[in-house]
Amino acid sequence: MHEDQRRCPRISLDVVVNCSTRAIAHSKDISEGGICLITEEPMTLGKIFTLEFSLPGEPAKVQLFGKVAWTRPAGANHHENGITFWDVDPKNGMRVTKFLRNEI
Repeated sequence: MHEDQRRCPRISLDVVVNCSTRAIAHSKDISEGGICLITEEPMTLGKIFTLEFSLPGEPAKVQLFGKVAWTRPAGANHHENGITFWDVDPKNGMRVTKFLRNEI
């Protein structure tokens, strides 16, 4: 997806993300609508899973559901995976929104 097609602006975010579909991923960027994860193998399109990560400056981890919207190679040994936040709990959604507003 091209930058101009996104409904929500993204900001860089490099944190470890625990996923219920695999042990660990790393984030590339985040928006109110989703997150880009870097993994060694591509994720399964349409798969819904739990993700858990810490936002900088936040002591408690954020837990959200995500759905794999797209995946593409990112170098020889990695893949970028576009994850749309799914069925967002309002409390955790607000934490992401507040983080983005402080960073933008």
